[in-house]
Amino acid sequence: MLDQSQITRNSTLAIVLGSALFTYWLILPVVLGVYSDVFDLQEDQLGVLASIYSLGVFITTLTSTLWITRFPRKHQVMVGALLSTVGFLLLTGHATGDNLTLLYHLISSLGLGIAYAAMMAVLADSINPTRSFALLFFLQVVIGAMASLVLTRAVSIEHTLLVVYTSMAVIGLLSALLAVKFQEPHNTSESTGARPAHLGWVPSLPIVLGLVSILLVFTGDAGVWVFLERIGSAAEGRALGGSLVSINLTAGAIGSLTAAWLASRFGFLLPMIIAIGLSVLSVALLNLSTSGSVLLLGSFINGWAWNFGAAYRMALVSHLDRERRFVALIPAMQTLGNAIGPSLVGTVIVWGSYNAAYWLVAMLWLAALASYYPAWRAYKSLNNSGVQ
Repeated sequence: MLDQSQITRNSTLAIVLGSALFTYWLILPVVLGVYSDVFDLQEDQLGVLASIYSLGVFITTLTSTLWITRFPRKHQVMVGALLSTVGFLLLTGHATGDNLTLLYHLISSLGLGIAYAAMMAVLADSINPTRSFALLFFLQVVIGAMASLVLTRAVSIEHTLLVVYTSMAVIGLLSALLAVKFQEPHNTSESTGARPAHLGWVPSLPIVLGLVSILLVFTGDAGVWVFLERIGSAAEGRALGGSLVSINLTAGAIGSLTAAWLASRFGFLLPMIIAIGLSVLSVALLNLSTSGSVLLLGSFINGWAWNFGAAYRMALVSHLDRERRFVALIPAMQTLGNAIGPSLVGTVIVWGSYNAAYWLVAMLWLAALASYYPAWRAYKSLNNSGVQ
């Protein structure tokens, strides 16, 4: 088995690589703005593009339960990072919003899913999963915020896509090279890669409910997230759109640090209630006014709540899944939500209005809280029975 220092090194590497490989999703609102302004794509088309990228991650993280315990995690990260690189290299030569663009997005996201599932399993095995997940989100949003600011202020709109796709290809290649640093247990029969074959393939009901809550939250949050640049651009221009994205990510970093600092000292229910309540407040603010200051406040609250609550939802599932067979379904639910949200909300915007979309995501968040509660009760019952 790995000692504590090796576990810590693995967790640190997973946080760094997971954040770097996930950068494209974090700057996706800016990318969608380019597709809208340069290629005249509408909100429903933008939603499909965002959903396709998330779909690939969902497919591979969902099916990873078939192989995640069979192969060394470092090999999974290497293969996934290289496949992601191939997709982004193809996009450097063809990014117009047509079917080939969608295909290349799918290829890159399939690679991300393979690598991300393995790294989530590493973090679930860390010394403090709540803190590890929070730090992952923290670093992700710091990178995303900085990249969004640079792209909207220092890169011309005509060159944005080339810069983004070239950078992501380089990130994928470097991640594949660094993946060899992951430490594997010397005795494979003791590793998470060799769980007993008799374990069931269907998660328990509490795990399912916890996963459903993650799905619903991410469906609502992704539906708002990908259109932040469009919301700001419609109000005051591209600069405000980029600022909404950046402040959302900055707030997300603060939310993640808050979760990392608090860890589990207040349990898992109260943080979820706070996160959902503030998320609903955020869309109320986005709906109330076209004032730049109000929109920035709404975006800040949304980013803080999303990342603050995410660490607790993910940690709750990892605590319920003691065999670590279903932890890869955490990013599967995240990315399924990321796939459904943009397409669903984009369609509602085109056929209805932004106001209708805000009502929709608020209901999704409240439904997530309703699903989360019985999962938390099951976890509390296990703890009261002496199961940690």
